[in-house]
Amino acid sequence: MRRMIIGIIVLIIGAMMMAKALGYNEFDRILEADWKKYIIPGIVLLIGVKMVFGSIRGHEHTANMKLCEIPEVAEGEQLKISAAFSGNAYNLRDEDFHGARIDAFMGGISMDLRGAHIHDGSIMDIHTFMGGVELKLPQDIDLQVHSSCFIGGVNNPFPRTHSKDAKRLIIHANCTIGGVDIKC
Repeated sequence: MRRMIIGIIVLIIGAMMMAKALGYNEFDRILEADWKKYIIPGIVLLIGVKMVFGSIRGHEHTANMKLCEIPEVAEGEQLKISAAFSGNAYNLRDEDFHGARIDAFMGGISMDLRGAHIHDGSIMDIHTFMGGVELKLPQDIDLQVHSSCFIGGVNNPFPRTHSKDAKRLIIHANCTIGGVDIKC
């Protein structure tokens, strides 16, 4: 990614220099401008582009996440999980799952619930801001997703379960410049 960014910058500078050599003087204003005030917004934009397109390309971010222990909660209570400027992964194996509150602020969370005992009617409240959440769910649940997104979204290729015995999991997702990716 770093090599691509440097390449793009070099291409832009080369194109501007070539345009000036060909007599296009509009670029003089850009070259003479106080370019230092554009550095921080440019870095923020590049981070956002990396987060958006990095999550679309192949989810290699989950391999770089830190595997975390499941927080202790009282029987019947929701998990509370958050990540800010980092990536955390959680694998629930043989634990009871009554729902979760997940917050990803400029970071990522991967949660594997395929081995958990999901209780019927469990609710997951997911909030992302310039971050993402990846959920791995068992196929034998009835999934309901409700989302409100701004420059982001929820990827839900999850097959609809028509079994009356399937346990219901409800996801409420609020995504701002981020998203939720649901997998089987």
